Amino acid sequence: MGSSNLANQPGIYGTGGKASSSNVPGARYPAVGWTDASGNLWLFGGWGYDIDGNQGFLNDLWKYSGGQWTWVNGSNLVNANGTYGTKGTASPGNTLGARIGAVGWTDASGNFCLFSGLGMGSSGFLAVSLNDLWKYSAGQWTWVSGSDVGNQHGVYGTLGIPSPDNVPGSADAAASWIDAAGNLWFFGENTLNDIWMYEP
Repeated sequence: MGSSNLANQPGIYGTGGKASSSNVPGARYPAVGWTDASGNLWLFGGWGYDIDGNQGFLNDLWKYSGGQWTWVNGSNLVNANGTYGTKGTASPGNTLGARIGAVGWTDASGNFCLFSGLGMGSSGFLAVSLNDLWKYSAGQWTWVSGSDVGNQHGVYGTLGIPSPDNVPGSADAAASWIDAAGNLWFFGENTLNDIWMYEP
């Protein structure tokens, strides 16, 4: 379909928000991807190569539509910290920190949601395990829950009882699935055996 047949290629970002046949994300793994209601492919983050060919954690958000990539949000450089803004408030300036191993899904309203991962929080230069929950809707990220600082303990509350105060601990590479009601379930983040449900 396009891009290079060689490994370890840097990204060609072009102009933010503008599709181009020459744009292409840098090589990476394991990124998070999803499709929107119009069938467009979206791609976020991973471990890979930035615009300068440097390798590290990525937080760039891309859309593939009509045979062209658009760089939508995030940095074109590796290891970028997040800009969290105010919890619960969408803003064009909000951006997730670079990461791998996040859990991603699409909610019942078609919004993309992302939880946890290993990467960069709101500050610092060392990779941390994260427990932040984000929603991407109408072109903006909203920090929904969790901490902007890594390596957090979970707040478990009472087993089987939902609470806005409950939050899983920092995690990456959890197993996850969506039930028929659109709730997120995930299990086994890091070396734990706890199972959680998130009801949007």
